[in-house]
Amino acid sequence: MDFFSQQDKARKNTGWLVVLFVAAVLSLIFITNLLIGLTVWFMTNDETMQQGLSVIAQTDPDSISRLFSWHTFGLISLGVGGAVFCAITYKWFQLSSGGKAVAEALGGVRIQTNTEDPDQRQVLNVVEEMALASGMPVPPVYLLEHEPGINAFAAGNSPTDAVIGVTKGCITHFKRDELQGVVAHEFSHILNGDMRLNLRLIALLHGIVFIGLVGEILARSGGNRRSDGRVAALGIALVVIGWLGTFFGNLIKAAVSRQREFLADSSAVQFTRNPDGIGNALKLIGGFSAGTEINNQHRSEISHMFFGQAIHKMSGWYATHPSIVDRILRIDSDWDGNYLHRGSETRGRKQQEDAESIEQNKKDRFAEVVVTGAAVSAGIDLQGEPHSLDDIRIEIDSIPEHLYTQAKDPLGAIAICFGLLVSKNEQLREAQLAIVSESGVRGAESLVGKSLQELDALPERFRLPLIELLLPALKSMSNNQYKVFKRTLMKLIRADKQTDLFEWCLFQLVHRYLSGEFEPDNSSRLKYKEIPQLSNEYRIVLSLLAHYGHTDSDEKERAFNRGAGAAGLYNLELLPIEECGLPEFMQAVNQMAAAYPLIKPRMLNGLKKCIEQDDQITVVEREMITSIAAVMNCPLPILKEDS
Repeated sequence: MDFFSQQDKARKNTGWLVVLFVAAVLSLIFITNLLIGLTVWFMTNDETMQQGLSVIAQTDPDSISRLFSWHTFGLISLGVGGAVFCAITYKWFQLSSGGKAVAEALGGVRIQTNTEDPDQRQVLNVVEEMALASGMPVPPVYLLEHEPGINAFAAGNSPTDAVIGVTKGCITHFKRDELQGVVAHEFSHILNGDMRLNLRLIALLHGIVFIGLVGEILARSGGNRRSDGRVAALGIALVVIGWLGTFFGNLIKAAVSRQREFLADSSAVQFTRNPDGIGNALKLIGGFSAGTEINNQHRSEISHMFFGQAIHKMSGWYATHPSIVDRILRIDSDWDGNYLHRGSETRGRKQQEDAESIEQNKKDRFAEVVVTGAAVSAGIDLQGEPHSLDDIRIEIDSIPEHLYTQAKDPLGAIAICFGLLVSKNEQLREAQLAIVSESGVRGAESLVGKSLQELDALPERFRLPLIELLLPALKSMSNNQYKVFKRTLMKLIRADKQTDLFEWCLFQLVHRYLSGEFEPDNSSRLKYKEIPQLSNEYRIVLSLLAHYGHTDSDEKERAFNRGAGAAGLYNLELLPIEECGLPEFMQAVNQMAAAYPLIKPRMLNGLKKCIEQDDQITVVEREMITSIAAVMNCPLPILKEDS
């Protein structure tokens, strides 16, 4: 099966459906304008009404144009459009509360990062692997403890506030590779922007629902007088418009959701490189008595976010998901039609197989890790081969066990962040340790002291994975703890009165990931709709990337030109290194964060092309582009080595 053509087909179908949806909404608003306009004209007096009916009966264009008033129609359009816009905006803000609010509304309980439950530990490990493979922060994982059905979901408006949710049935019945396939499916929704797309469609649809609600009010207010009767008639007409609009709008929204499910399924195969993972997960669901049913009362509001159909009654054109059979056949065209069944005995065998598989994988790949680590230290290019999830797991397992365990605890994660910023210069180190001691974070000084030796010896290539792994634990802080933590980070960075690139990267990754939790109103105000408006800022960022990632002057030029061309800026010239220093770079990235969402991926893709020019991605390049993506609050494009 050609999964790339399936993805392309799903994207094209989605595009046409979204255009149809928007056109339907605009048409209904226009019809509403006409109805209200006719009512206003005919309500003035009976003579006007009779005159209007006579003109319409004669179908005389000149007479109709005299009766019609563009001024009146414009005022009505302004009023209707404004009211619908307010309804859409209200719904948008209501739904923009982030993934955490959605998970908690469904009865989800956050799985603690230091849990010792084997099933919970496994799903956290799989989510970690997928996050590192896709270049995004590790999202918190929520467990729907009282949901026996096999299902999962992704919720949130951006990678920084996204969460993954799994049902009890999901972590109980899936084997590890099946769980990988399902989690990869949910990550695909995040990376493909499906959550934001669904948010927009729901908000637009609410505008049509609002028209129907206004119609109900008008219909009930109609009395015995003729004018009141006309108002009631208008109300009934608006109710019909609202009902029809909601009906067809939901049909289109469901069709969009089905296309995005096909896209996420094929993307999951691309991520895991294992069609059997998600394929067997779907086959197990097909043979499971409870299926993917969700019992929570809020299920209908977010049914489109789930891996499988959350409401079994919704079928046919109203179904938010394709049928299990269709999804399986898209992945395994030779499927024999038999579902998988897993009993209690198989369940015990599943746990043993998963444990043995992980342990054997570690043993088989140990020598590879040692060789790869030595090669990286020697500067040898081993990055032509793409990373698999096994490679990611090996990379995680190569982090010292003490640091990995410490990263799962909130205080331990805080101490690691502090320790990574502590200088090896003795005089500066003393000053920074004094800052930690005076920070008021109880226990941090002791933990930092115990971790420094391992952090000093930690290869640079493991710094970014370690930071990404500790981010979920930091979300467990209280608001006051976060304020103290952030203040201490800034003091540690400013201890030598200058900021280096790694310090900037660490602060941005941590701050941007946590700001959605602790500073929800701290987002950048969007100002730039087109890339040329940011050409100077993009030039600075691209120039610094070219200088940091390449040594040969000709190679720098080629990398810069490739990145500029990918962003559609063909007339830019590479800046000298002295004109694109760190202060200019930081300011430029902050300006790029104020770009509208549609142009951010194109700019990031240009930066990606720049660092891939020489087929080598250095540690510094990876840290830079990951941090830039975090500041811009945009998913990082999959790099060549990860694609």
